Amino acid sequence: MVNRLAVVVMAGLSCLSAQAAFPLAKDGQPAARIVIAADAHPAVAYAAEELQRWVEAISGARLPIDAGAGGAGPKVVLAVNPAGFEDDLAKMAGADGYAVRTSGDTVTLLAAKPKGVLNGVFKLLYRNSDIIWARPNTEFGTVYSSNPNLALTQADYLDLPVYVLRGWQMGSGNHIPSEEWQVRNGSNWSAGSMRFREERVKYAPILEYGGGHNLVGIYIPERKYFDTHPEYYPLREGKRLRPSETSGSTQLCFTHPELLKVFIDEVDTRIKENPNYDTYRIMIEDNYNLCECPNCLQPLTLADGAEVKADDPAFRSTQFFLWLNQIAAHVKKHYPGKLILTFGYFFTEIPPRCPIESNISISYCPIYKNSKYTTTHPENKATYNRFTGWMQVTNQLTWREYYGLCGAFPRPMDAVALADWRYANSFGVNRTYSELYPDQDTERADHSRSWDVNAMYFWIMANGSWNPYQDVQAMRNDYLTRVFGEGGKDVGEFYRIIEDSWLEVGGMSSYNDRPRGNWLICVIKAKKTDACRAALERAAAKPMHSNGSKMLAALRNVFEDMTANLEVVRYRVPRAQATPAFEPDFASGDWSRAAAEDRFHRTNGSDATQRTAVRILHDGAAFYVGAKCFDSEPDKAYAKPAGQPRDRWPVGDKFEFFLTGLQDGKKVSYQIAFDINGNLYDACNKNASWDGDFTVQRQTTADGWSSLTVVPFTTLGYAQGEMPKDVSFAALRYYSHNNKNTEVTYLLDCAPNNQTSYTELILE
Repeated sequence: MVNRLAVVVMAGLSCLSAQAAFPLAKDGQPAARIVIAADAHPAVAYAAEELQRWVEAISGARLPIDAGAGGAGPKVVLAVNPAGFEDDLAKMAGADGYAVRTSGDTVTLLAAKPKGVLNGVFKLLYRNSDIIWARPNTEFGTVYSSNPNLALTQADYLDLPVYVLRGWQMGSGNHIPSEEWQVRNGSNWSAGSMRFREERVKYAPILEYGGGHNLVGIYIPERKYFDTHPEYYPLREGKRLRPSETSGSTQLCFTHPELLKVFIDEVDTRIKENPNYDTYRIMIEDNYNLCECPNCLQPLTLADGAEVKADDPAFRSTQFFLWLNQIAAHVKKHYPGKLILTFGYFFTEIPPRCPIESNISISYCPIYKNSKYTTTHPENKATYNRFTGWMQVTNQLTWREYYGLCGAFPRPMDAVALADWRYANSFGVNRTYSELYPDQDTERADHSRSWDVNAMYFWIMANGSWNPYQDVQAMRNDYLTRVFGEGGKDVGEFYRIIEDSWLEVGGMSSYNDRPRGNWLICVIKAKKTDACRAALERAAAKPMHSNGSKMLAALRNVFEDMTANLEVVRYRVPRAQATPAFEPDFASGDWSRAAAEDRFHRTNGSDATQRTAVRILHDGAAFYVGAKCFDSEPDKAYAKPAGQPRDRWPVGDKFEFFLTGLQDGKKVSYQIAFDINGNLYDACNKNASWDGDFTVQRQTTADGWSSLTVVPFTTLGYAQGEMPKDVSFAALRYYSHNNKNTEVTYLLDCAPNNQTSYTELILE
């Protein structure tokens, strides 16, 4: 398909007329003034203040702001829907683009809506100076050179966004520097947009009511309904699930007729109490805890007579949208023009087999996508099929991703993101947002370290969502030059080395990537440490802005810290002289010859709260994996009672490990996990339909709990009597004393999604 909007944008940017420079400052003194209407919208007033602020920062000249004043003299007019610019305004079509037009001693920055004026101010400054809002950090995140004679050399053009909704979900949206960074880089949506805030009116955001996962959180809260109407909540194994006692909360019983009426009443209340929103969010909860009552397992009959049975992959999605359609029809009838936004996520990522109401918009979340590759790459066939399937249902879709959920490892999501946006836009999709960590440290995480190494990628994505048809490498070069000056090429070389290695090792990348595992795979194992360090040292020796120097220092600190204690480990597996016995401390007999590997670390590299020690033996026919999970209060360890269905992910305190093996001649990863009560999950390459032939013994002791897992070599795909070759191992410990908080630690900083990070086993 041809994207007509993109063509208009590119044409507008390429047809800049030759013009004389328009001075804003001369020798550090004002050479023009800023004019806004006396009754200007707060976003326009804020735009004037920001223009004044940054012109002064760059030039030393503080331009006066005149509200409602006309008169002679050079001026920059910020205006919404001004007369005389009908052609430009018509092309804006109600979006938040802008135009800059110069006539005589007047530069007019105009837009069809206040947000467009605000966008235009920042983009005008960016095009006419070397300023860059590189990251939210208030100390050194903005970089620019002094220019006492600042002038506008590009002041006659039209700039329209391809994506009309652009933004980032940064936690709760309460970190103001991160919110302002978004605004300065063209975003019009954020986590803070999901509720009205008087202090955010000046940002002119797109508002959507209801937040994230909210079926239970907002509409049918447990405290209001569960005690009197437990039937509104899922039935599982003969029991209605109480959300607060269920890991990850619950969904609802979508076939209960009374619940539908109650839910519609709750929607009515929310719309009447919050009438100023155009979009109301009705979002599934963040879990697969679906109802299994008889009605919810009955086949679904569609309007055309087709039947969708419970074993159909689209069954649960279809069931949900048949339910939501009834709510949407009510909203359409009683509140014309109001939209419902809902997730295409987890079980609703699969498009339903029924049509959906025209006032339903989908927030499509490709949670299982391999982030190393674009949507159209063969690695992402499932995501591609689901997305294109949705395009057969509706193109009223927001591409909602996880591009910004990167730990302290440089993950080059910019190239993937812009390619994904171009592809989605070819279907008419023009709304997008992604999760992104704020540039701040919290008690739970040091997110600023992610920004230390990923700021370039985040900046490119923020600006690329305005127009994803830009050249990614050109944007990188621009960022590197503006931030790091003459050292930009060397910093770029650092990123190139890591990106090439990251792509070469293949494997899976997702929102929960292990940063230390990535450093181990892409730098330590790939022997790129010296080349990376040399590139950063060369950059540091070259001239650059002081703020660029601080950003480079932060980047170097993360690099040195994350690679300092990483090493390539090979574990020697002794051959047992007799069948190893299960004894909880694994200290006697052949176990005494097996090294206790206990280097389990949290995501940030810190040590585990409770120690875990693993020993491995083999007898020529099987692996014997002994694990001691220490716990100072083992009686408080949390897990569901024994007897849960196999391959339902065990909740709570558990041990998980991976062994590489073969399947159909290809190397695969076999996964085994079990909790303290023996509930079991196993899979091959994430396919839980694989049920392996192995045994697990467990025992709780005064200082924790222990397990012995016996995995025959034949279970790993080897022939009878064949010894494994090129086999590796990874393990995780989940320490949990309740159903809400779990500490996850990783053996030797492994990245479970990537076999390259596993520990090589050397069999005696």
